[in-house]
Amino acid sequence: MPEGLTVLQVIPRMRAGGAELGCLQIAEALVKSGNRAIVVSEGGQLVDGLLAVGAEHIVLPVASKNPVTLALNAKRLANMIRTENVAIIHARSRAPAWSALAAAKAAKIPFVTTYHSEYSERGRLKNFYNGVMARSDIVIAVSDYMAHLIRTRYQTPESRIAIIHRAFDPDKFDLGGVTAERIATVRRDLNADGSKPVLLLAGRITPRKAQNYLVEALGLLKQRGLGDVVCVLAGEIEKPEFKDQLEAQARKLGVNEMLRFPGHVKDMAAAYSITDISLNISEQEGLPRVAIEAQAMGVPMIVSDTGPGREVALTEPDVAFDKASGLRVPYADARATADAIAQMLSWPEAQRKAMGMRGAGHVRSRFTLEQLKRKTLAVYDTVLARRRQR
Repeated sequence: MPEGLTVLQVIPRMRAGGAELGCLQIAEALVKSGNRAIVVSEGGQLVDGLLAVGAEHIVLPVASKNPVTLALNAKRLANMIRTENVAIIHARSRAPAWSALAAAKAAKIPFVTTYHSEYSERGRLKNFYNGVMARSDIVIAVSDYMAHLIRTRYQTPESRIAIIHRAFDPDKFDLGGVTAERIATVRRDLNADGSKPVLLLAGRITPRKAQNYLVEALGLLKQRGLGDVVCVLAGEIEKPEFKDQLEAQARKLGVNEMLRFPGHVKDMAAAYSITDISLNISEQEGLPRVAIEAQAMGVPMIVSDTGPGREVALTEPDVAFDKASGLRVPYADARATADAIAQMLSWPEAQRKAMGMRGAGHVRSRFTLEQLKRKTLAVYDTVLARRRQR
């Protein structure tokens, strides 16, 4: 990618999450390659990170789905493209993508999208709304599964799809890089002193992350006499009413003392270092970055069988058991989740560690940050070259 270009990324908010972290990582890559990175969002805790790597942040109400706001945002973005000499606009969510599409057409610049998640399809109107993510010059799919979905839902040709897997930062998630002091701090913060096995489900507290099925599984484990565990539900509370439901469910099942709701955990590498089993049992995911990060830290996984759960972790029957980095369970099946937890906890610690290390090797070969940055900048090169050819 030539130096001196300005790329504008648009995302609803810069809070903790996979899409937001990807936005930050690409902003950093742009700046390091001699280009200018601007991010438009409604703000969030990762804005400081953007500024720290030399990117710029502009606040606009781009999380809104209000048609009037979408139209106003399109005008604002078009003006920004002209005044800031933006070469490419890159949208990472549906509502801002509608404004970005209109702005890109008005300014006649390339439009890129990243398809981060499996959006629900409930009728023609919803399908049309979602389809904006496939109306770009190139749509980036965060997994092979997402690429297949884009092809089948929108009949998008291969020439307009780029598969760029989510990635982990090896400098942050370093197997040997977590100090005893950091481990002591995270044990104190999570109220996990090491006397009990730690289960970790990292992700926003929202129904689509399926924390309720894990709480149900804890109840089943307690019935079997296996309830002496710490279960950390680490993540921003997106739906407070859902957290209230989880706590009520836990009290009813008698497992509330097992649960921890620490909110956003800043030192996730340390959190993984004290984790015995990490879970990602969501219904809809593009490619769960937390599952990549957990494996990078040598933690064995339990993943759901929906979409890219099969892609992010090595599980039977896709690989032999002695090659696996985790266990796979049906989505929304609390009994199967409880069985998988019980099975892992019955193993000697060395067996769990061996499975975790297979995961570390897997993600370090396939989901590296260097690959994500290089391939994304190559997409920018491609859309610019195609525009020049026209």
